[in-house]
Amino acid sequence: MHLFIFYLLSNMESSLNSSSSSRSTSHGGTAIRIKLVHRNSPESPVRKQYATPVQALEEAMVTDAHRLAGFRKRMLLATAAKAHNFHTSVFSGSTLGSGQYLLSFSIGTPPQSFFLVADTGSDLIWVQCAPCKVCYTQTGPLYSPSNSSSFVPVPCFSKECFLAPAPAGFPCDFTYPGACAYEYQYADSSSTTGVLAYETATLQDSSSNSSVEIGKVAFGCGNENQGSFQGAAGVMGLGQGPLSFTSQIGYAYGNKFSYCLVNYLDPVSVSSSLIFGDESAMSSSTTKHPLQYTPILTNPRSGSLYYLGIQQVSVAGSSLNIPSSAWSFNLLGDGGTTIDSGSTFTYWVPAAYDPILSAFKQALLSQYPAVTTATQQQLQTFDLCFNISGVENPEYPSFSILFLNDVSFSPPPQNYLVEVATDVKCLAMQGLQSDFGFNTIGNLLQQNFLVVYDRQSSMIGLAPSSCTTSSE
Repeated sequence: MHLFIFYLLSNMESSLNSSSSSRSTSHGGTAIRIKLVHRNSPESPVRKQYATPVQALEEAMVTDAHRLAGFRKRMLLATAAKAHNFHTSVFSGSTLGSGQYLLSFSIGTPPQSFFLVADTGSDLIWVQCAPCKVCYTQTGPLYSPSNSSSFVPVPCFSKECFLAPAPAGFPCDFTYPGACAYEYQYADSSSTTGVLAYETATLQDSSSNSSVEIGKVAFGCGNENQGSFQGAAGVMGLGQGPLSFTSQIGYAYGNKFSYCLVNYLDPVSVSSSLIFGDESAMSSSTTKHPLQYTPILTNPRSGSLYYLGIQQVSVAGSSLNIPSSAWSFNLLGDGGTTIDSGSTFTYWVPAAYDPILSAFKQALLSQYPAVTTATQQQLQTFDLCFNISGVENPEYPSFSILFLNDVSFSPPPQNYLVEVATDVKCLAMQGLQSDFGFNTIGNLLQQNFLVVYDRQSSMIGLAPSSCTTSSE
């Protein structure tokens, strides 16, 4: 039974990819760069105002918690399905509104433009569609299939339809007779339901100010969407599943994508970049050191996420005594370490976090006073905060991760120490409540690093980079 299911899905994925290779596609080179906008940056169309920086960070922690809980729920469902020889619907680890970076994406002929959440933790591409039975408020109009000459519903009994997360019961949608229906569940009980269809996608290359057109991209046309994306029109899934955008356009760009994230509090003229294709054609002059590659590990219980192997973690130049079990998978799919653009903070299982937190406390609180009791009550969601007032040039302990292949990842202090008030900094890491979970490298820790997802070679490349230069 397991071999048959694997064979069926493999053939369906191959069918989708082979049909992609014959698409009518115009792309002007080996790579295309797309502007990424943090949802709370000055140029974001869905920017939310906060009274204090702490409020923004605390909200990020809440959405991170929902996101990580969703990832684990998806793994448990996959484990149960395998144990009982049945399939379960795809369950996204995202939560509605939890994605942190947006990109401009156009579909249809003529093109209709939207802001979508860029998410390395999910697979489906979808937008809100008219006519909409239930839709949340978004910035700009809904996508209109009737206004596009290239909209083609996917047949409900086609091989491609079996790749989609199907609703309970009948796999066909009656909005378009014989069309493939989908239902995508999210961790906070939100969902999107609609029709799986093919469309022409248009991407704007921010390097050349030219557009790139890709035909026959499978996406979800959502007619019932519960929850809130705070104005975004939908999601661009960048995970490893066959329906993700990276899987579908991989044939055109060497099955590779990368990003370079800037601090979203930087000036309005500065933005992050998402690059499909050969990043060396665009970014080699901005990396401060050559790219180092570490393998993408496979977690059989979580096929969408990108996992990395850790050898050791160091604080203030000293390697910490963390058991190897903190980095390995167990039978339920727990453990291991993901790298995720949609999570803000970095999270560790207790066996890893306890020594990390202890080392930071020893290094920081021997130099700087802890915050006052009154301030600490306001910052109770953080495990470590300290005051640097009166210190002209404060120094902070180093932090580094040694990944497999001896790849050293040493982010600067501003990536793991966030300023929550004047002269007050806190550790931008958190511990999970139990060992049932996995470590997550969040986007704050990745700022000003070029991160390359080479899916052809199953490797991830890392290099410190001047992201502000590469994104202009």
